[in-house]
Amino acid sequence: MGKVKLFPSQTYDVKQPRDPAVCRTPSNGILCAPSASGKTVLLVSMILEQYRGCFERVYILSPSIDMDPQWEPVKEYIRKDLGVNTDREQCWWDDWNEDALRQILAQQKKITQKSKELGMKKLFQVLVCLDDLADSPHVHRKTGDGILDTLFIRGRHYCISTWVSTQKLRLMSSAVRVNTMFYCVFRLRNQLELDALVEELSAMLPKDVLYGMYQEATREKYSFWYVNLRAPKEDMFWVRFDRKFLVNEDGDDPQPSGGQAAGERPDLRERVPQHQVLQQQRRV
Repeated sequence: MGKVKLFPSQTYDVKQPRDPAVCRTPSNGILCAPSASGKTVLLVSMILEQYRGCFERVYILSPSIDMDPQWEPVKEYIRKDLGVNTDREQCWWDDWNEDALRQILAQQKKITQKSKELGMKKLFQVLVCLDDLADSPHVHRKTGDGILDTLFIRGRHYCISTWVSTQKLRLMSSAVRVNTMFYCVFRLRNQLELDALVEELSAMLPKDVLYGMYQEATREKYSFWYVNLRAPKEDMFWVRFDRKFLVNEDGDDPQPSGGQAAGERPDLRERVPQHQVLQQQRRV
């Protein structure tokens, strides 16, 4: 029987985040949280801290973009650091705008194709951020033919990262969920939403392990469970971006790590009888 052979092909690079915990670009991500949970704060942090310098353009669609002062540092970053004259080039909208998104997709497709034709190795990369648009019926189409589906399916080929915040994961189409590369999940108020997420991840680990991780990661106010689906399983599950869950599948008792005292959080170990989960401090 013939073996699968890997043939050489041209490779291209895009700017990557300096933080090894976060998902590599281009990336599609979902932030799932009720209102007033901290997801806008997280989006701003990701743009200005974890992924700072990765994108040549940042596009934001959010009803609160002109009302919430938390977005002002991002606007300043777009103007000063990215050098965008926002009087001439629009980079944010206060409502759903499918025409603008289709124009961004078409423009980025042309730029990527032209860059490859010119032999460029480093490609121009952009971010599309959809914040707090969960109540818009135009955003979530379960038919799979909406612009959000297109961005999640094809966007990465044109160096587009798409991040979406939503209050209801189940509203997202199957095309979006299948092409999601990371989740940031805050404390949810609806058990069905949590069950849907765990079901999505159940091929990775047993459900009781996943429920235990979620409970521990969201125990503190404004904390979130971070799942990086592009990482190896041992590097996939985090409390925020700074503590990693260590999953031991050999049945051995977990050993304290990263300055954690012995005997801490025994409740988490009790909730995961098939696998042992322990947090490790990533930064000292």
